This record gives sequence, structure tokens and C-alpha cells, in this order.
Amino acid sequence: MGNISEGSSPLETVTIDDVRRAHAAIHGLVHHTPLFTSATLSAMTGTRLTLKAESLQKTGSFKVRGTIFAAKSLSPEERKRGLIAITAGNHGAALAYGAGLAGTPATIVMPAGAVQAKIAAVRGYGGEVVLVDPSHLIESMEEIQRKQDSIYVNPIGSLWMIAGAGTAALEILDDIAEVPELVVVPVGGGGLIAGIATTIKALSPSTRVVGVEPETADVVHQSLAAGKPVRIDYPTSIADGLNTPFAAPLSFELIQRCVDEMVTVSDAEVVCAMRLILERMKLVVEPAGAAAVAALLAGKVPDAGGRRVVALLSGGNVDLRRLQQILA
Repeated sequence: MGNISEGSSPLETVTIDDVRRAHAAIHGLVHHTPLFTSATLSAMTGTRLTLKAESLQKTGSFKVRGTIFAAKSLSPEERKRGLIAITAGNHGAALAYGAGLAGTPATIVMPAGAVQAKIAAVRGYGGEVVLVDPSHLIESMEEIQRKQDSIYVNPIGSLWMIAGAGTAALEILDDIAEVPELVVVPVGGGGLIAGIATTIKALSPSTRVVGVEPETADVVHQSLAAGKPVRIDYPTSIADGLNTPFAAPLSFELIQRCVDEMVTVSDAEVVCAMRLILERMKLVVEPAGAAAVAALLAGKVPDAGGRRVVALLSGGNVDLRRLQQILA
């Protein structure tokens, strides 16, 4: 993907200063999302568990933190060119929303067969949706980008998105009564955990950061084993927000440096977590958003017992009919 232009976003690394810059840029434009505790889920996971509800964020996921930062970082000339992204859903809605705030157009390239509620959300926020063959997502997006000369906002690998994601960790550390010993994060391509881990390790180095991937969409696991970012064919987890076919170089470098452990969960474990979060917390999360809790419930996070743990609920965008099917 070397020919994809990301405008003025530098790609060398992301630091706590970048996260703080993102935080200042998006202040007042995103929700400072709440922390919730549950005695029941704490008992079931054997931890002192707190949930960070990014499922209640504007557009329904953490993604808007980075997309608003990206849109507000554009020069006047770049705003005229517009933004473009490739996504299964949440990033598209967030980018359309952020672009609307900046008065710039957004084109969202999505796989044919994407969740209808997520397609509708992108359009509802003013984005132009282009549905393409899932096997040619990148190539299709590159062709459209060349024609439009638009600015690509990589959902998992741009400074904007990683630093924006890190602002959620700033909120956790500001709000929580005691510094967490462990933070557990859902992982697709790695942008969210890269931002969270960069922030946590800068401000609380002793806090462990663990990422959770679906067993059938484990591109970061495979990249770590290979020692470099790799692509996988047709990730197929029920957690569609984590079905990312590639890892991005910038996110991967930060994961190697700042993330302590990666684990995987099954679709059945994700569904169990969704049901429990709904029943016990009265919070609706999408499958991707339940992955961190799923790993804790399944006992897959090493050395979590008795610890002060924060689990990130990364998104809540799930079609009601699909939710009924999943939980039936």
C-alpha cells in the first residue's frame, strides 16, 4: 500500500505528545465516555473489573476520536480534496462525521455485504458509500483515491487514528480511582491498542496492556510471529469490526514496543460476553466491543486474577436484527 497518500500525517512514530495534541484538538467534540463497574462481572472474571464504554461514544465507537483529529489537522487545500477510507463500518461513520465537522467531503469504500446498519450510518453522517468486491477492497479504494486526489485516513495505521485512540487512555487514567494494573483491548488491525498502549506505557509503565483478537481474524498474532506486518485472506469472525486483513507498519511497531501480550477468543466466547454485558450492565455492544471482556471471562488473559483491570468496550454498532440472531 505504499502508493496510498495520507496527506500531511507523518508516519515515523506516535508519542504521548501526539496523544495530548489529539486530546486538545477533539476536546468538546467527542464524549468523555464513562467508566462502569460490575460486581457480577468482577466475580465471574476473578478481577476488579472496570469497563470503559466507548460504545457510548459519538457515532458508536472510539474511531471518531481519530477521525475528528484527522479532519481538524487538514490544511485548507487538503480540505478541498476531501477524505477517503476503506472500512467495514465504524471507521466510515466516524470519518463521515469528522469530515462533516470540517466541511470536507468523505468517500467510504466498503465491502459488498457489509452490515446494513453500518452502511446506513455512514450515509446518515453525510459520507458517500462505494460498495466493492471484498477481494479487491484496497485496489478499488486506491483507484478512487487517484481519481479524486483525496486524503487517505488509514483506520489502523495513521498517526491521526492512533493518537486519537490514545485519548481514551488519557480519560481512563484521569477518571479511575486507582491506577489499573492491566488494560485489555480489542484488536483488529491494531490502531486502537497501539494508541492505548503508547499512552499507558508513557504515563503508567507498570500497567500491563493485553490485546484480544478473534481466533479466525488474528492478523496481529500472525504479524508478530512473522516479525513484520502481514496480510491474511478473508478473516471471518462474528466480530466484523475486527475482521482486518492486514496490519499497518506504524501500529505494528508500537504494538511490538508497548503491548505485553496478545490472546485470542472464539466467536462463542464473544457472544457469551455480549449477552452478559447486556444482561448485567444494560449496555449494548457489538461483537468487536465485547472481545476484551470475552477474553477475561474465558480465563485467557494471563495473570489477571485479583488485578485492577480495565476492559475497553470499543463499539456498540450492531444491527438490531443481527443482535437478535446472535443472542438467540
